[in-house]
Amino acid sequence: MPATSEAQLRAMYAAKEGHSTLGIPKKVGAEFVAATPKHADLPAKKETKADAINCATHVHNYLGAVVKGDAAGMAAHAKKFHKGE
Repeated sequence: MPATSEAQLRAMYAAKEGHSTLGIPKKVGAEFVAATPKHADLPAKKETKADAINCATHVHNYLGAVVKGDAAGMAAHAKKFHKGE
């Protein structure tokens, strides 16, 4: 089974070398490392349910300001989340 994130791959490399602080067996680490392509484009970490909820809340709040025609709300949103863009 290939790794699904950079964080997981680093943990598997550590396990493969016998340095896991998470209790991952060497054999499991070796299997993951072998199954993951050498130049895999992996996310830094796997998205969690909390990440998805935060994203949905972010979009909901912005669209609420758009629907209300709240220019100040949209500007505050852009300044806070998009560095003023």
